[in-house]
Amino acid sequence: MKTLVIGASGQLGQDLMRVLGEEATGLTHADIDVTDGVGVSRIIREHQSDWVINTAAFHRVDDCELNPTLAFAVNATGAGNVARAAAEIGAGVIFYSTDYVFGGEGRPRHDPHTESSLPDPLNVYGVSKLAGERMVMNGNPRHLVIRSAGLYGTATSRKGWTFPELMATKGKRDGWVKVVTDQALSPTYTHDLAETTKALMEREARGLFHLTNAGECSWFEFAQATFDITGIAVNMEPATTVTGERRARRPPYSALESERLAETSVPPMRPWREALAHYLNAKGLVEEQ
Repeated sequence: MKTLVIGASGQLGQDLMRVLGEEATGLTHADIDVTDGVGVSRIIREHQSDWVINTAAFHRVDDCELNPTLAFAVNATGAGNVARAAAEIGAGVIFYSTDYVFGGEGRPRHDPHTESSLPDPLNVYGVSKLAGERMVMNGNPRHLVIRSAGLYGTATSRKGWTFPELMATKGKRDGWVKVVTDQALSPTYTHDLAETTKALMEREARGLFHLTNAGECSWFEFAQATFDITGIAVNMEPATTVTGERRARRPPYSALESERLAETSVPPMRPWREALAHYLNAKGLVEEQ
């Protein structure tokens, strides 16, 4: 199963390359510009593949508010370019979308969004990714559109940190952290997401899927679990989201759950706490007892 991974240097991209093994070819941003339709078509023709996986994204949420043109160029038009180019050579395409296609305002906890839930994004990033979903679905009949959330992985990211890593660092250094309690999501370990993506590819699954580690938590609960697992003693100060503190509005509730995964016989991803423990051990962040 020859696969081309666009965005191979990112956290998810690196895990996909590891999981897919020798049959995967990776391209970085320096190798391909998804906004260049002609260039994308040429490069994908050069790498004849069974699947093209597109992890390229403009995902700095607050920056998307300042530069919606770039957000749509990468997350929507770029996604469509890749999907159509893959279709030209008969390849399937995989596009990663986001929980931020949902707003979740007024939605109660423990009522996660499924694939049939109506999107209602609150920010430019979410709108651009939702547009990207439509472009991919229209551009290639053999598509997998995967919504995920709160990604973290062992590879070094462009930001230089993941949320659990940031919490562990701040907790050790400062002895206290302040984290919001009024935003809930389904955090996802990129290793698990890569494994489940591969399983769907092998089954020739098509359509829209929600793939996250099972369950949900607030960012405060996510941080709390990080400290519980690592054994770092820290004072935690709960906070609420301050409107206008950031350019982009964040969804108060964007937890995801799949109602479609059972159709494919692919097992659900493990609970988020279990995945977090695996990650923290892999990163060497668990304190010696």
